Amino acid sequence: MTEQAFTRRSLLRGGGLLMLATASGCSFFDTSPDSGSAGAARAADLSAKEAPALAELVKAGKLPPLEQRLPKNPLVVTPLREPGAYGGTWSSAMVGEDDIDWLYYTLAYEPVVRLKPGTNGQKGPDDIVANVAEFEMKDGGREYVFRLREGLRWSDGEPCTADDLLFAFEDVAVYKDLHTTGVYDLYLENGSTDELVKVEKVDERTVRYAYKEPKAGLLFQLAVSTLERGGAAGFLLPKHYLKQFHKKYNPDADQLAKEQQLEDWTQLFMSKNDVPHNADMPTLHPWKITNALGRGTAVVAERNPYYWKVDEQGRQLPYIDRFRAEVLGDVEVELLKIMNGEITLQTRNFNTPENKPLIARNAAKGKYRIFDVPSRLSNTMIIQFNQTIGDDDLRELFRNKDFRVGLSYAINRKEIIDGVYAGQGEPWQAAPSKANALYDADFAKQHTEYDVAKAGEHLDKAGLKKDASGRRLGPDGEPLTVTVMSNTDFPHHVQALEFVKKHWEAVGVGLRVDPVADTLYTERSMGNEPQASTYTCSDFDLITGTGGDHYYVPSNSGSARYAIRWALWYGSKGKSGEEPPQVVREQLEAFTAMRNEPDFTKALDHAKEVVRIAKEQFYSIGISSYPNEYGIVSQTVKNVPDTMASAQVTPGPTMPEQYSF
Repeated sequence: MTEQAFTRRSLLRGGGLLMLATASGCSFFDTSPDSGSAGAARAADLSAKEAPALAELVKAGKLPPLEQRLPKNPLVVTPLREPGAYGGTWSSAMVGEDDIDWLYYTLAYEPVVRLKPGTNGQKGPDDIVANVAEFEMKDGGREYVFRLREGLRWSDGEPCTADDLLFAFEDVAVYKDLHTTGVYDLYLENGSTDELVKVEKVDERTVRYAYKEPKAGLLFQLAVSTLERGGAAGFLLPKHYLKQFHKKYNPDADQLAKEQQLEDWTQLFMSKNDVPHNADMPTLHPWKITNALGRGTAVVAERNPYYWKVDEQGRQLPYIDRFRAEVLGDVEVELLKIMNGEITLQTRNFNTPENKPLIARNAAKGKYRIFDVPSRLSNTMIIQFNQTIGDDDLRELFRNKDFRVGLSYAINRKEIIDGVYAGQGEPWQAAPSKANALYDADFAKQHTEYDVAKAGEHLDKAGLKKDASGRRLGPDGEPLTVTVMSNTDFPHHVQALEFVKKHWEAVGVGLRVDPVADTLYTERSMGNEPQASTYTCSDFDLITGTGGDHYYVPSNSGSARYAIRWALWYGSKGKSGEEPPQVVREQLEAFTAMRNEPDFTKALDHAKEVVRIAKEQFYSIGISSYPNEYGIVSQTVKNVPDTMASAQVTPGPTMPEQYSF
């Protein structure tokens, strides 16, 4: 689950719908839902211990009795408001087949340990609770013991045991043929690229992970993953099913791959270890996919008869019978389906700031309500100048803080907020949000006022002289024009940059907008080519793996586009890239200390130092705070909160298995 994948799906899209919004008589900026009455609740039998369809299968001898399907200690879930009735279909939508995260975060959020409902993991270990396994952290974060629930079974009825945990580690996560470019850092000793954590089977239900140094972010990484994915998510896999496609267990696996027109067994294995595309894959999810992605126009999942959670009355979950996600061609179709009342619950793609007035005005007609989802992004758009660019003169200019400060003062953010973001948000730098533990009001607001005089003063300090027409001259003596690359996955950035272009030209600096597709954007960024680029800015992840925080510190080349070569130096431990200045090295040391510190209070102190230096260095120019995101839910659905925490796996932590009609 990369950060890029997440933010790309939470973008401001569907700008054309602004025309629809302004066509009505309501104020464009009004986002208060139109009032409407919910339908009458239907009567239901709340005494049944399992869904009627499963009870019929038991009666017919086609399914074991409930007590034989549940573990001895099923996880007890307290419904948010009241016990639910069995039945119904959760209708939702995906915008294209690559909108796959929606499936993982709805029907498939069942990590080994999970986020506590209402939390996002940013308050340390207290946010993490047992899920598939009970767990213990020992020796200051050096040892982790995971104990699976006794009698736990996969969706096909096969036992889920410690052998599944070992298989996921030994035969998948660190198996060289499946990871030719390296192993995910979760399974490595801190600071190593090849020394693996020691993993051992304690008994039939228990596995022990032992590290030489504290692995502070382990539980958080597990809690924001899903079972059958790469990285932290592949922590527990059904060995009994997947081993038939693994060459270690099946010498004929290559031949089996060729029969399916694949190159070798590794391709076959990866295609089978893919829940959305493989309906045969056993799972521990509340709903088991029966019609896979790529087959027809919708993904369909039916309730898992071996699901291992119950409510307080011992009634097996989930309450809802099935999940259905229709695969749509574009976001406007999704929006129309929502307004027509065809969607049960949705939090993706449609939920942009510019669409909210329209969504709110149609709530009564569509018989849905709006709930808030605080954004995990802290900025709608940041501009990052490439401080490691190959051109010596430009590199010197871009590293000049006065140059960046001057251009920040030159931007009229209020104009952009009103013109692009429907008046939602406030001027904001690339700084932690108000909801973050590292929030710093001075950092968020520094250099955000629109002040042409101050802009001129700082550009003068940066050594940019003017010609007779008032244009600023670059290092080569010619009028300075900066090319800013943007990702076409963020169409609102192109709109915002047109405003910035006007603002910068007013102080003598030209701007050329260069929108490119995502693949080329990444290729150029990694090649250290752009003069400057735009992206959204994520909030500060306090305890993290190799991902996260690279907007605030160049720890990861994935988003540290202001210093790709510094990030490469850090990631390679000095073997490649470019050694950064002393103050940046000190910041990276504080970041490393934060990642390796299991004590939350001490980790917070290290994180504050990272943010302090980011504030001082002013790496990026921000535009505005990211407005709260939102979702919609049918008025017929119970146990959905009014606000969902800003977790990167929302709505998973709200426990969709306890939603009901």
